[in-house]
Amino acid sequence: MSRARLLLLPLLILCAALSVTCTIWSHERQSSRNELLSQFKYSLGDTVSRVEQRMATYELMLRGVQSLFAATDRVDRDNFHDYVGSLNLDANFAGIQAIGIVEWVPAASREAHLDGMRRRGFPQYAIQPEGRRQGYAPIVQREPYIGRNRAALGYDAWADPVRRLAMEKARDSGMACITGKLRLTVDTKPDAPPGFVMYLPVYERGQPLLTVAERRAHLVGWVYASFRMTDVIASLYGERPAGLALAVYDGVEASARTLLYRSSDAAAPHSGAPLSANEYLVVAGHNWMLAMNAQDDFRARFGRNAELMIAVAGTGLSLLLALLAWLTLTGRRRAMQVASMMTRELRENEAKFRAIADCTVNWEVWWGPDGKPRWINPSVTEYTGYTVDECMAMPDFAGTLIHPEDMSRVAPAFADGLRGLRGDDLEFRCVRKDGSIIWFSVSWAPIRDARGTFTGFRTSGRDITERKQLEAELRIAAVAFDSLEAMMVTDADNTILRVNTAFTECTGYASVEIVGQTPHVLRSGRHDDAFFREMWDTIRREGGWQGEIWDRRKSGEVYPKWLTISAVSGDDGVVTHYVITHHDITERKIAEERIRELAFFDALTRLPNRSLLLDRLKQAITASARGGTCGALLFIDLDHFKTLNDTLGHDKGDRLLQEVARRLASSVRESDTVARVGGDEFVVVLQSLHENRQEAAIQTEALGEKILALLGNTYQLGEVEYRSTASVGATVFKGHRTSIDELLKQADLAMYKSKERGRNALCFFDPAMQTVVVERAALEADLRKAIDDQQFLLHYQAQVTQGDRVTGAEALVRWRHPQRGLVPPADFIPLAEETGLILPLGNWVLETACMQLTLWALRPEMAHLTIAVNVSAQQLREPDFVDKVLTAIERTGARAHRLKLELTESVLVDNVQDIIQKMYALKAKGVVFSLDDFGIGYSSLSYLKRLPLDQLKIDQSFVRDVLVDPNDATIAKTIVALAQSLGLGVIAEGVETEAQRGFLASAGCHAYQGYFFCRPLPIEGFEEFAEKFDPWQRTGAGRKRDGVAGDVRVEA
Repeated sequence: MSRARLLLLPLLILCAALSVTCTIWSHERQSSRNELLSQFKYSLGDTVSRVEQRMATYELMLRGVQSLFAATDRVDRDNFHDYVGSLNLDANFAGIQAIGIVEWVPAASREAHLDGMRRRGFPQYAIQPEGRRQGYAPIVQREPYIGRNRAALGYDAWADPVRRLAMEKARDSGMACITGKLRLTVDTKPDAPPGFVMYLPVYERGQPLLTVAERRAHLVGWVYASFRMTDVIASLYGERPAGLALAVYDGVEASARTLLYRSSDAAAPHSGAPLSANEYLVVAGHNWMLAMNAQDDFRARFGRNAELMIAVAGTGLSLLLALLAWLTLTGRRRAMQVASMMTRELRENEAKFRAIADCTVNWEVWWGPDGKPRWINPSVTEYTGYTVDECMAMPDFAGTLIHPEDMSRVAPAFADGLRGLRGDDLEFRCVRKDGSIIWFSVSWAPIRDARGTFTGFRTSGRDITERKQLEAELRIAAVAFDSLEAMMVTDADNTILRVNTAFTECTGYASVEIVGQTPHVLRSGRHDDAFFREMWDTIRREGGWQGEIWDRRKSGEVYPKWLTISAVSGDDGVVTHYVITHHDITERKIAEERIRELAFFDALTRLPNRSLLLDRLKQAITASARGGTCGALLFIDLDHFKTLNDTLGHDKGDRLLQEVARRLASSVRESDTVARVGGDEFVVVLQSLHENRQEAAIQTEALGEKILALLGNTYQLGEVEYRSTASVGATVFKGHRTSIDELLKQADLAMYKSKERGRNALCFFDPAMQTVVVERAALEADLRKAIDDQQFLLHYQAQVTQGDRVTGAEALVRWRHPQRGLVPPADFIPLAEETGLILPLGNWVLETACMQLTLWALRPEMAHLTIAVNVSAQQLREPDFVDKVLTAIERTGARAHRLKLELTESVLVDNVQDIIQKMYALKAKGVVFSLDDFGIGYSSLSYLKRLPLDQLKIDQSFVRDVLVDPNDATIAKTIVALAQSLGLGVIAEGVETEAQRGFLASAGCHAYQGYFFCRPLPIEGFEEFAEKFDPWQRTGAGRKRDGVAGDVRVEA
């Protein structure tokens, strides 16, 4: 084969392989680039969505404030202060600096406005900046009125062109508008972060607002919310997304003049970063530009970076394939040349080897393919005592000479030799002719003829008996002295004679420094003379001693070690030496301490955990019994801790727990104990209080109030300021009268009583609490049996519209207890909620209500009625809730549009998106939704507009005092106005007087429910009431009011 042909095929293979590698590399590079770009676009879109949603929430919140004006025409300062306080800005609308009112003051009304403000309690009030203008827009109220927000009122926003532009746009359009970049009036520092303000106009109530001229003519002022962009971004993320840098600009131009916010590592827009983009937002009629660029760690997280590996691997494989092809083509010719040469050399070497082998001192044996010896050199006689002829005549040469215990190791090597394999350094014993033992080290190699055919193998062995004996002695010496343990040998007088290397490494003393001295130089001083006397008494009595002891290194460091001393005696029994070993147990001590720390201390706060708390509490009880003094146990639970975790993140929650732990530890004495026993639960054990329980309770109360004050101070959680409160339960103990478990239960019950009283309070344990718990357990058992035995029935309370038209009823569950009679719903519904029994009970109520709807559908005079069924948050969170409702409707044949599900605001706390999806699924089938007890719960306006609601129900707590409490009246009007602005119906519950109904009707509410019309009745009584009361179903019959206030309305 020509040289050109030998090279052509490998080159073709190399080119093809490199082409495939290049194709794969290019594809991977493009895929990686596309994937990174897709992830970046998603992150950009997510940030834009968060900003838009948050600004929409702020706008909706301002509209709620606007509705307050719409409901009352004018709002006094206290009402506005209370309303803003109820919004809970820190938790629900993080990022807002202040909410305020700007009043429009024409030039002609300037002096009257100044006099009015000064009469309201602001004697220094003035409009700033000074000067005569055609109109003024001074800030007349700013909430919350704390910290920097206490800056002087009267700033004329109309005098600032930036603010004025946004206020004019809001005035003329009637919509919310935001300003451009500006410095907030409360910020006086030159390096204050930039901010912006959102304005929403307020017009005279009842005036036409169809044209711009009408809006200008009837303008009253504006409500506004001020922001710092840094706070808004912090409320969105807490910490910015990993690997991404953000910047926000006012308008569409990116410059230092328009910069609103920039993270520390953000680049300018399109600054040349490999991944960067600008997104333009229109927020409340104003343009923003959001610039985002990816950092190195973003590309490291989402980039695949496989191009280099593909290129290197592909190139290497290509070269390997080409080399393999070339070796395949040229291998046969080389093999023939090598075989011929090897045959000649083998014949020559065989003759030489036979001549040499006869003269060698090694024991040489050639074995045939059948495993029998073919040739043995004369050295066999010197080694084994057998002659060559005797060896050749043996029927089993190997079996006769090799020690039986070593045959299992030799046999596999012998088999390898028969397979043509090579080996060396096989060590085994042989039995000489005289019965003595000799050690051999044998190597073996195959024997082949000129054609390369296997003809046997040869072994070469040498005597290693002397070496084996020496190794045994060395092993004994190494084990005895040069072990990993530090060792020291002394004479009978305790003079050090020898130390090993481990001793030198452990103590720092070299052999020349320590030999000749006594072990006294190692003493740490932690053990007294009595300890050493006892140790030596044990050595003399038992011949040795071992135990834990503290010694000193040469450096002066004191360390723990495990010491073993053994006495060495001569033939006469007299001690001649002492062998002393020890090993450093410092690491073990550290590990034991760490294990103890993990077992008894909380990893986050470093406070004692429950296990150590129980031990400390046991000690406190014992000390109380011994000294006759009292002790106390305080159970502390942080209020609204879950809200903090959900809004600001678990890292902020951990920071808060650590700060709470620090404050608690600093508030008690050194003899007292502070422990963390749960997520946001802490326990304080107080010792050595007064002997009198009353005085001890006073001491405990004083410390509890101190703790509440400390925990109520502001927390700085990174860049976020946060306020928190706590609920504290306390119990006082003396001696062993009460068990540990009982004390913990008492403090826990008292803590929950504090929460019931409104939180941020201290409550002492009352024995009546324990009675309530026992009764509650009995009631729970009865409730479970009641569900199994179907001891429940439904009462119905009418829902009436203007004109006394009965439109439906609310289904209210009642319990017929066999022994207790009719149990009030307030006694068992909360218990059903807490134990989960509300699920089967709620399903029964729903099924029964649907069956009643089916029966009414068969009666023309009742077919128009709806039934409202209260649904708990637990029911809504069930994955199959929608299926259960639709199954009940289908099984009973009820009309879906006659079924109204009443939800409480507690459903808005967790997993809102899942609740919304379930509501839409039922809404599509015709089911109607009403939001019950509106105004007393979560009341998130941002979620309210997303829920597919049909109706809001004003809670009876507002209706009850609507005629005597201006706040309740304002809230009721506001709810009606809010419902009308959202296109929702509104119904008031708890209407008990004609005056209450009249007030609600004047406010725009024309649907009612309450004892003024009808108390909850059994089905027969309700149907009789509906026929007599409804003017559509009676002729000339006088209306009769039924019942008096006193029944309890309960959800099921």
